[in-house]
Amino acid sequence: MLKRVGLIMGAVLLSIVLLGYVFRLPLLQWAVAPELEKAGVTLSCLDFSLTSKLNVHVQKACLSYQNQELALTGITANTRHVEIKHAALNINPLPQSDKVSSPATILDLALPEKRPTITVEQLSINSEFLNQPLILSINEPKLNQFVVSGDLSASATLYNNKVQGQLKVSDELLKQLLKTDNALLSGLSFNTSQAFSFNGIEGSATGNLQARYDYKFKNCDISNNTKGVLSAAYNLNTQKLGLDSSKLKNNVTLGNNCQSLIPEGDYKAFAVKQLPLNWQWALPKPISLVGNNLALPLITLTSDEQSEQDIDITFTDTFVNTVTPLQSARTQLKAQLHTDDIKAVVLNTQLENAQLSGNYDITLTALPEFLPADANNVKAHGDFTLTQLIDSKPVGKVSTTFSFDKAVAYGTTINDYTGKLVVNMSEKLDANVVLKSEFKSVQYDEYKLTGINNTLSAKANLGVGELFAHLSANTQISTLTSPSIDLENINVDSKGLQSRALKASHHVFVNGIELVANHHISKVEHPFEVIVPQQNVLSLNSIISQFEPLAQLTQGEFGGRISGDVNLQKANFYLTIDDTSALYNDYLANQFRAQLSGQYDSGQLNVEPTTFNVNELRAGAVVNNINGKIEVVNNSAKAFDVSGNAFGGVFELDKYSLLKSQQTANVTFQDIDASKLITLDDKSGITLTGRLKGLLPLHFSDSGVEVTNGSLLNQGEGKLIISNNAAFDSVMQQQQELQPVLSLLKNLDIQKLNSTVALKSDGWLNLGVNLQGFNEPQQQQVNFNYNHEENVFTLLRALRLSDEITQKVEQQYSQKGN
Repeated sequence: MLKRVGLIMGAVLLSIVLLGYVFRLPLLQWAVAPELEKAGVTLSCLDFSLTSKLNVHVQKACLSYQNQELALTGITANTRHVEIKHAALNINPLPQSDKVSSPATILDLALPEKRPTITVEQLSINSEFLNQPLILSINEPKLNQFVVSGDLSASATLYNNKVQGQLKVSDELLKQLLKTDNALLSGLSFNTSQAFSFNGIEGSATGNLQARYDYKFKNCDISNNTKGVLSAAYNLNTQKLGLDSSKLKNNVTLGNNCQSLIPEGDYKAFAVKQLPLNWQWALPKPISLVGNNLALPLITLTSDEQSEQDIDITFTDTFVNTVTPLQSARTQLKAQLHTDDIKAVVLNTQLENAQLSGNYDITLTALPEFLPADANNVKAHGDFTLTQLIDSKPVGKVSTTFSFDKAVAYGTTINDYTGKLVVNMSEKLDANVVLKSEFKSVQYDEYKLTGINNTLSAKANLGVGELFAHLSANTQISTLTSPSIDLENINVDSKGLQSRALKASHHVFVNGIELVANHHISKVEHPFEVIVPQQNVLSLNSIISQFEPLAQLTQGEFGGRISGDVNLQKANFYLTIDDTSALYNDYLANQFRAQLSGQYDSGQLNVEPTTFNVNELRAGAVVNNINGKIEVVNNSAKAFDVSGNAFGGVFELDKYSLLKSQQTANVTFQDIDASKLITLDDKSGITLTGRLKGLLPLHFSDSGVEVTNGSLLNQGEGKLIISNNAAFDSVMQQQQELQPVLSLLKNLDIQKLNSTVALKSDGWLNLGVNLQGFNEPQQQQVNFNYNHEENVFTLLRALRLSDEITQKVEQQYSQKGN
């Protein structure tokens, strides 16, 4: 009975064992899987068996944790050792819902004093960031001490509250594994050995780094060498990555071929001289990355100490959100430059909330040689504020003030210049530019300008469409001096529109003279128009006096218009002169009128024949109702067909070339009142009546004006009466023998008067007079010859002193003084 019961129990136990083995996988998943799920681990597959040595042999095990998949095959385990033939780890992006998890805690590992050691012959890690799987082998020679070999070389020790060890990484591994631009990594070579530690919340690494990166930008070879100690730390809870590179030395070298990046030009030699080829950069303070926020407290970039250029660039308080870098960027920049050619350049900028602001100072002992000007003590300083930089439509203001002591360019010397440039840009892309300039003086050859102030402004909208710039300017010049003319109080107001061509107008005041100029500049033409508004001629006196100090305009108006094309060197003009009176010394011309029209073409001036009139000309003798014509033919001006009234008769001038020094002009007289010509003084006691005619050939030369072979003849009969003339009576008393002859002249009916006229350039007049007549009281025929010589310049001067012209002169000068 007992034996049967034993057999039955044995059969039952064997059946249970056999059933347990047959259903080992369902039973194990039923018992183990719930426990793994409590830790967030999902057991999706498991297949194991027992070996003849009672070792557990797992053919395959599949685990997943937070979307990360681990497949294990070929596991043999016993109480002393666990050997894994192959493990495959797939690292997948975390689901969005899994990224927010419970905070990490300090490691609290229940490490048994005795457990089987582990060996993984091959661990294959796959990730979307890797170009190919990372192949590793893991060995645990001592309990909780692991050695990793393969693509990575590392060692790690596991403690209850941390994991720490050593890791070595080289550039070959990165180039093979990382999915990135091979060209970008082709010039990278580095190796590093890092001591790392992880306590469950924070991981850290510190070690030596030696790296070199060679890069070619176009034809420019750039090389960076880094050597020193690099430290890093990452906190799982704060997601803060800290990087301390303060102990790294970084050197950047530019190849000589980098000079080819500078475009060819006169300035290239200067630019090459200012460009250092050796640089040093550093991150003296630790940087941090929290989530997407990158903070760099300090970045420095300096030229090599052995270079001739002293350049320091410093970034402080730099912050960037890697998701929105342009919108979130914040930094402060300070740059300083000192070279042999540049005394100092200092730039301070601040970028925050997409707003860039700052100031700068530039000081040059002299301008660079490539510029077409020489200047000394050049200074510039200014400030700027720009917003909305992201959309490439900046809004803000830029202000610059610059000056120099002396500059020479294209033969022009500028002294003591100060300028201020202000640029404003609105949200609607309305740009406003204002440049104010002040010069103490400008000298070009013998021309000198002093006291120059200029304001130039431009307004334009830079939006979509054709650019239209509205220009305005005001220029004020105190004086302009030259060998030929001096001008004062020059003021020019200008307005213009710049699009495909420039249309501009200028309102000009020079020495009180008003002008309006309009012009249109394009690629093929440059038409212009100058309008001289009708204005008083008195404004011309300041200019006329420089050429003829004794000349003075006393009244009248003038105006006109000039139009043409600068490129073609052509112009038409029209000029009016109305009721203009002029005074020269004590000569007076009243009410001159003329309307001139003509053309200028390639250096040749032509004026159409134009009539002019002068109401009155006073030069001792009074000449009035003067009419004539003026014309200019190929720069040669002449007056012709001139006529007028003088001494009660008329005269005519055939022609006179205004700018010709050697010439002859013929003046003819008709119906001259002899009483007005000969009776010089009402108290002289001599009267002459009758009419005269004559011809005066006027010969002009460099020495003056002469008359040769002139003639004066009577027209009809006349009469000579001499009474109570002291000089005549004195001659008769002194020369008794001449009394019979001279007495015949006291009452003489003139039948014929014939006189030759000769005038020297010094004013001496010689008259050869032949007088024929009849003395009625004495019934005596008279034939009288007389030679008279007198300086007519002195005579006319004396006449003017006793003429009413004296009062006129005093009146005009009185008006001028007022």
